[in-house]
Amino acid sequence: MTMFNSLKFAAGAFALAACVALPGTVLAQTLSLRISGENPMTGLDLQMAERFAQNLETALGDAFDHELFHTQALGNEEVHMQMIRTGQIDVYPMGSDAVSLDSKWAIFDMPFLLSDRETVAKLLDGEIGQAMRESMRASAGVEVLAFGELGFRNITNNVRPIVVPADLAGVKLRVPGSKARILAFQTFGAEPVSMNMGELYLGLQQGTVDGQENPLVAIKNRSFFEVQKYLSISRHVYSPVTLVMNAAKYDSLTDDQREAVKAAAQEAAEYTRQLGTEADAALLTELGASMAVNDIDLAAFKEAAGPIWTAVGEMAGSDFAAQVVAAAAK
Repeated sequence: MTMFNSLKFAAGAFALAACVALPGTVLAQTLSLRISGENPMTGLDLQMAERFAQNLETALGDAFDHELFHTQALGNEEVHMQMIRTGQIDVYPMGSDAVSLDSKWAIFDMPFLLSDRETVAKLLDGEIGQAMRESMRASAGVEVLAFGELGFRNITNNVRPIVVPADLAGVKLRVPGSKARILAFQTFGAEPVSMNMGELYLGLQQGTVDGQENPLVAIKNRSFFEVQKYLSISRHVYSPVTLVMNAAKYDSLTDDQREAVKAAAQEAAEYTRQLGTEADAALLTELGASMAVNDIDLAAFKEAAGPIWTAVGEMAGSDFAAQVVAAAAK
């Protein structure tokens, strides 16, 4: 952590502690959490989980303890989806696979719906986010604590620069296990392949897949730039980190603990959004030293995305999707 980020953390942590606990207050019940994610600690999802835990340490002191697992120590995405619902883990920073638990998360696969982080924050920290929290609780038995950031996704591959949708023709592109994401890239002309992130570097290296789509920070942290020739700045979708807690665990907390947990999660969410902003600015130049970088023809892609919006809207629920589209356009 840089000195600048350390100072930001200290200031934010002090403010958090002040708002969730009075000086000298000791909570009678210790909050103990088992936190896990499948990615390395360099990922924004695990950085959000770590920040969340640090915030709780500051707010609750000796009345908080935790374990934090990462880098597939407890398994891959599918394993974590099961463990968070059964209570084998208490807190999980979910990525794109959250859609497998709640179809409303398909809205994040509507290409070019979210153009900037200000729009993201307006939607996810407001009424849209609240509706999604309630839906995820009902459908999967987990409590959404906050929406952090994985970031805006871009395309890399070893075949050609991607400028217009036709350039994706025949490109074997790894995508998360989301029906909506698969449909989107099929419509654009690619050959989408579902593959766990832990297998992706080797898949790119061996040519099992030609390319992938991820935020710049993931392209850097996962070293995909070592095995990819072309980086096309598409920003086609935004992926949040959905930080969730097992519902039974959440319901067992005291009122003070719930207040501390929600405050810790929201600060961690805003922290990762800032990290994503900083990473996008810095990494474009850095990655450009290893890959050929180009911009897409945004108008051509948006024109091709019309049928995708309709299909993905049906997956998420037509009324809800229409509400999100209207809110994003304000």
